[in-house]
Amino acid sequence: MENFLLHNYGDRDLVIARGRGSWVWDDQGNQYLDCVAGVAVNALGHAHPAVVAAVQGQLANYLHASNLYLMKPQMELGAALCRALGFDKAFFCNSGTEANEGALKFVRRFFQTRGQETRFRILTFSGSFHGRTYGAMAATGQDKIRNGFGPLPEGFQVLPVNDVAAFEAALLPTQGNASVTEVSAVLFEPIEAEGGIITQSPEMIAALARAQKQGVLLIADEIQTGLGRTGSLLASRSMGLDPDLVTLAKPLGGGLPLGAVLMKEAVAASIHVGDHGSTFGGNPVACAAGLAVLGELQRDGFLADVAARGELLRKGLEDLVSRKSAEGISCGPVVGKGFLTGFKYGGDLGGLITACRRNGLLVHRAGGDVLRLLPPLNMTVEEIGSLIDRLDKSVVK
Repeated sequence: MENFLLHNYGDRDLVIARGRGSWVWDDQGNQYLDCVAGVAVNALGHAHPAVVAAVQGQLANYLHASNLYLMKPQMELGAALCRALGFDKAFFCNSGTEANEGALKFVRRFFQTRGQETRFRILTFSGSFHGRTYGAMAATGQDKIRNGFGPLPEGFQVLPVNDVAAFEAALLPTQGNASVTEVSAVLFEPIEAEGGIITQSPEMIAALARAQKQGVLLIADEIQTGLGRTGSLLASRSMGLDPDLVTLAKPLGGGLPLGAVLMKEAVAASIHVGDHGSTFGGNPVACAAGLAVLGELQRDGFLADVAARGELLRKGLEDLVSRKSAEGISCGPVVGKGFLTGFKYGGDLGGLITACRRNGLLVHRAGGDVLRLLPPLNMTVEEIGSLIDRLDKSVVK
């Protein structure tokens, strides 16, 4: 049957049959500890009771009504997200790339409504990944994503990640008689997950804050870092930033397609009827799941536990890397934060991923040389120990 699927994902020989918590089983009955988690989507693992109950409850009411009408789950999730994360308005869509496309449009409209049509440049960083539609792809700082699909939309400038001098030079006006930058916004990931788990440096965070004070809007792409992945609701806030817009997706729908753009009132006020929309965006079943996810994240002590277990995982990885390096295996350092972590690997990364699977562990890559771990946020201490043990068996000469 797979012959009828487009071959854009390469060869796939593992058929997932069911999942429960941090574990999945294939169609042959083999069990795996799942540290891919749907590429950071299954924040609460598989078949979480609260998410299942929320979805089943909404399924019994109605699956879709369209944005011609108000839908209670969408209204409730919009209010809950804005209150929890400190924003004024929410726009719902179906994916991370759609969320980033929406944010880019909102920023352009913000400046055009102020008579600043020439202020449209958007800065991004090398190694970033913002999606595969045309605006998001133009913003993405990876040639392998962009090549072969040109011409791309204009107005995007990709800068070296964590190069403060290059960033501040890009903010300078390009017209000799201009006194105001033509840059409208910076689209950034607090931690570049797909590009190799690269964390924005404290110096770059400070430079972003200075740019914002000069009127440049900050768009935090928290599609992979947000909603608890690093131990806080927003990684950008934990770094000391207060973005004007934030994009969310992956864990938001609990496994169902759901994305969102949260924004401050100043940005929202520039968007009028007909400026943007989505047929399926804010689907009531997905929003019901999102409410369940957010409710779990806001339980007393949940995020503190994520942070503590993230540190436990990091210590286990650092010990593993130290021991394997002493054996002459090229690995390390450990990178990332919380449950977005991994380590650089100097050998055959594809071979290591295959070895992990043989040992009952599902892992992923980031960039060209980083083994990436994205466990469910509620992975237990015992399961973290099993993760390290399975890695230990897999990282061999």
